[in-house]
Amino acid sequence: MLYYRTKEKQRVDIVEVADPNAIAAMRDEWNDLLDRSATPTIYQTWEWNDAWWRSFGSGKRLRLLQVRDNGALVGIAPFYVSRHLKLPLRRLALLGTGPSDYLDIIVQDENRHQIILTVIKYLSSFRGFDLADLQQQRPASHLLGHLDFMEDAANSPGRSVVIEQEPCPYVTLPAHWDEYADSLGKKMRSNLRYHERLLTRSFSNVEITPTNEGRLSADMDAAFTLHQQRWNARLLPGVLLTRRIRDFHMDVARKFLKRGWLRLHTVRLDGRAVASLYCFLFRRRYYYYLGGFAPNLARFSLGTILTARAIKDAIEEKCTEFDFLRGAEPYKYRWQPQEWVNSRLLLFQSNSLRSRLLVGLNRLERAVEHRAKAFAASRGRRKAK
Repeated sequence: MLYYRTKEKQRVDIVEVADPNAIAAMRDEWNDLLDRSATPTIYQTWEWNDAWWRSFGSGKRLRLLQVRDNGALVGIAPFYVSRHLKLPLRRLALLGTGPSDYLDIIVQDENRHQIILTVIKYLSSFRGFDLADLQQQRPASHLLGHLDFMEDAANSPGRSVVIEQEPCPYVTLPAHWDEYADSLGKKMRSNLRYHERLLTRSFSNVEITPTNEGRLSADMDAAFTLHQQRWNARLLPGVLLTRRIRDFHMDVARKFLKRGWLRLHTVRLDGRAVASLYCFLFRRRYYYYLGGFAPNLARFSLGTILTARAIKDAIEEKCTEFDFLRGAEPYKYRWQPQEWVNSRLLLFQSNSLRSRLLVGLNRLERAVEHRAKAFAASRGRRKAK
């Protein structure tokens, strides 16, 4: 455990924690800090980060920064260092990298600017990594919003790169469903009514149910299976291919259900699960994380029916936004969303050979990712025809 004290008049400490068990012990302090901050998303909660570290922390070195003012926790910068692609290249990243749609540090609202600058100054003195790869930064993220100061603190202009990542479509929700439905257009409203009638005419028992503690394991297993079926029908692996990823989401689902944040919807036709929507609700924002639908029932547009139900529920729960999260899949744009674009912030330790090699590897990763997404989109368009 390392300590760092700032030189400003209002003195705060930074405690750097490397103990891999530290996150589990921070639950109460972590969530108390969230209550004093207006900006965190569901991905900055202790529950998400604890589950991520338990599932993906193996082989990584924790470098979690606790910002304290007279002992009270006022900021968290949850970093880790890992060997990039199992090469002798050390990458600094934020906990949650990979499955998280929005990443950031956490700071209380009071004295927010000073706390952020304190973290950035400390980050500029970090050693033991070659490149900081800070992904999925929203336009309003703390780190992206202080990029100029970050370069000044490190005395290294030009040693940062900002790369555009995926767009994130979202819908600003009105107070009533009818008001929102009117914005969708006559054709979309007609299609919704048609597919709902077709479904009820074709099956004697149609259920769309939220999960509960007794059904959680079965409903999550159904969500995993249906998601994989949806992607495998397009000759693609999907994002839930490995046991470790599925175990991570089971851990998240259990934790979120206890906090009242899980929104897992399942469609059952004559008792058989045929569609699933895995969502979260946090601070009046509804997050559409992933869905799965039986490919042989495509003519019923189960995904459209289930998404409409989720948006209705979000409005009834007085949410202000329905967030489709990252990705420009065509189905999201049927719902008339706005969007912002996430960014990837790369910070060089120095102009070393290792840093240049990491940048080259990142470019290769982005090229492969772009080609994979283009292939997935083309497969989706062909299936839709």
